[in-house]
Amino acid sequence: MKKVFNGVCTALVTPMRKGQIDFRATGRLIERQIEAGVGSILLLGTTGESATVSEQERSVIVSFAVDVIAGRVPLIIGIGGNNLDTIIRYGQSAKRGGADAVLVTAPYYNKTTQDGLVKYFEAIARALKMPIIAYNVPGRVGMNIEPETVARIAQIKWIHGIKESSGNITQIQEVIRRCPRFPVYCGDDALALASYTMGAMGVVSVASNTHPTDVVEIWRKKKRDKFLQMLPLFDVLFCTVNPIPIKYLLWKKGLIANELRLPLVPLPEKYHSLLDEFV
Repeated sequence: MKKVFNGVCTALVTPMRKGQIDFRATGRLIERQIEAGVGSILLLGTTGESATVSEQERSVIVSFAVDVIAGRVPLIIGIGGNNLDTIIRYGQSAKRGGADAVLVTAPYYNKTTQDGLVKYFEAIARALKMPIIAYNVPGRVGMNIEPETVARIAQIKWIHGIKESSGNITQIQEVIRRCPRFPVYCGDDALALASYTMGAMGVVSVASNTHPTDVVEIWRKKKRDKFLQMLPLFDVLFCTVNPIPIKYLLWKKGLIANELRLPLVPLPEKYHSLLDEFV
């Protein structure tokens, strides 16, 4: 099966300033990632505050990113949601704008059955006819894509992999066992090295927003010492709701404004000292 990417895909934040998307900062972040050697860039995922970005803003972000990236790495756009027509419309817009693939969560709030999940991904794939990475993130959407369901989804044309963010290493292992030729990407920096040893083809990383070179080095060299050195950062980035900590750290590094859209708010002061040691 053709892979969308190998290695590190950075789940990029969406920089904001005075309520608007900061495209100048976005461009700088994209260049920084490419210079570090990432294999792909994901925009408008969970870390990109996708739920707060309007449809018009989405279109502009895709066009902007395509121009900046200029084909140097694949661009993936998050289009998860719970209304099938809206998800398809977002995907069609991303395709027209030049995105290489889309990342699609299981539906949230309305949820479904495991059979419903298969039909859901079939409908999206049939409508879009572009590379799709399924996204299992039960902590966000309220349901799990079971390994046996992943094996069924893997047979759908245009499904080119899964981002596994269950946080369950046993589940990741079982997905890889059941789907040995299907691209499985770890969705948790703290489980990345273990996932690589089992055959995961990369990681969709939050930590690479601030430390892209280190995260890329762990992938390329499977360096246990480097991974253990980075583990405290991987953990502290989830001391509260993502992307609040990573945006704070990027701000401390002078790369973006410390601004999020409600209902997200800046990092509470009690967590500042935990993040400051990684500046």
